Amino acid sequence: MTLLLSLLLVHLLADFPFQSQRMAKLKQRQLRVLLGHMTVHSIGTAVVLGIFYTWGDLSGATAWIIGGVIIGTHVLLDGSPFKRLLHPALAFWIDQLLHLAILTGIVIYLTPVDWPTTFPLLDQVLWVSVWGLIATELIGRGIAPLLAPFAPRLIESHFERKVTRKEQLDGLKRSVTHEVEDSARSYTTEINGVGRYIGLVERAIIVCLVAVNATGAIGFIIALKALARFKQFDDRRFAEYYIIGSLLSILAALLCGMVIRLAF
Repeated sequence: MTLLLSLLLVHLLADFPFQSQRMAKLKQRQLRVLLGHMTVHSIGTAVVLGIFYTWGDLSGATAWIIGGVIIGTHVLLDGSPFKRLLHPALAFWIDQLLHLAILTGIVIYLTPVDWPTTFPLLDQVLWVSVWGLIATELIGRGIAPLLAPFAPRLIESHFERKVTRKEQLDGLKRSVTHEVEDSARSYTTEINGVGRYIGLVERAIIVCLVAVNATGAIGFIIALKALARFKQFDDRRFAEYYIIGSLLSILAALLCGMVIRLAF
């Protein structure tokens, strides 16, 4: 279990915190970017396998086979041109599910993986880290392309209008016309990707609250987030987009938090 969790953690770290969204898009077109990404994966995988080989939990041949399968299939999947033919959301989820399935399958096939009756401290740390990254990073990256077709856009326009009002000066009434410049703006998009970080922190907090069985405080997190967006709810399209995204995000965080509790 420790080896499997360690390799899963390496995969999630290399694919999300250590890989920007720009790198994720360019690695299918630029070999340099793909090689850089695979270097991070290879170093992390080699370190984990080397540690377990040093501890005597893995033979040299088994370590080479596991590392070769993980890195080789990762290169093939990340460099595959077929992903460009799929919808971005479908391509993302198929890619990640295949990565995780291949990694889990080869480790279970070549090494004994038993579900422990009690998780030792190291496995608890790894379990929390893996599911924490799934809840915050993987789910967040996966929800974004799913909702992209429904995402509202920022609409801003400037226009001039004439305003006529009646004024009275020294007992004389007259009509005065002024030119006024107005602007109309629909605040329906996120600025500099701040929304992604808000969602990440929101899911992290919900996971922690569920893990420690303090679910009553989740309502305050949801209310705080909604309060910050209150004025934007006048835009029906934004409100629907916000509600769908928030519900998916909260549901994923709740499920991951419940899974984390299994280790304690």
